Amino acid sequence: MVLTLTLLRCTSLAVAALSCQAFAPSAKPLLCRLSLSAATPNTEDLEKTANTRRAFLVGNAVGAASAAASLLTSPLAAFAEEDDASSQTSPSKIKPLSTYIYNVLRVREATEQETRLISTGKFKDVQRANVKLAVKFMINNFKLSDSVIAASSYLTGNSRVQASAIGLSAVQNLYTIVEYFDSSDVENIKIDSLAGKEAIVNNGLKSVRRDLDDFLAFFPIDVVEEAKLKIANENELNFKEFDPSLGSILNPNPTK
Repeated sequence: MVLTLTLLRCTSLAVAALSCQAFAPSAKPLLCRLSLSAATPNTEDLEKTANTRRAFLVGNAVGAASAAASLLTSPLAAFAEEDDASSQTSPSKIKPLSTYIYNVLRVREATEQETRLISTGKFKDVQRANVKLAVKFMINNFKLSDSVIAASSYLTGNSRVQASAIGLSAVQNLYTIVEYFDSSDVENIKIDSLAGKEAIVNNGLKSVRRDLDDFLAFFPIDVVEEAKLKIANENELNFKEFDPSLGSILNPNPTK
């Protein structure tokens, strides 16, 4: 019994010492200097037995120390990866329908603004006349594809399928405009370099508006009108709060 307790104490010291050696290596071998205080049948036999058991237990202690070192370094990273994975895979909470309708209407408004820029040619010297950048903004800033799918989830049966297909057709039309231009100079294609492509771009934007109008027709009129009113109020506030010393508002929505 005394021998077993002594060896267990040696093992504990070995684990502690090995953990320390992981940070401050030592050239000296690990030794257990505890003496046996109980009477033993044979000192020589006992030392042989102790050495054999000690070698076995110290070997296990090395494995335990390695495992402990792994546990000290890996859990936080593992939990962080799990959190990242869960945040990426867990579905986001669905928002009110009006939020998605608002996004769709904002994209529709942006297509009208871009059409005015291309058709009038009034702002050819302005950076906002960058057609491809403007179209990418419509797709990404208001998350048009996500908004179409999320809004369609409020519908049922064939209406959901049809609305989703029409809305995604508008998204595809925008991507077609982006892909129509050469891949080089992606962010520097402006109206003055369209070189006769105005009609193609305008027709594409017109198709987007048509698809978005058909998409919005699936939803309650009061929800759509509420979102339109919100946009009108925001635009009016922006106009009133704009500092005239900065210049004039470019390409404002025409007053009706």
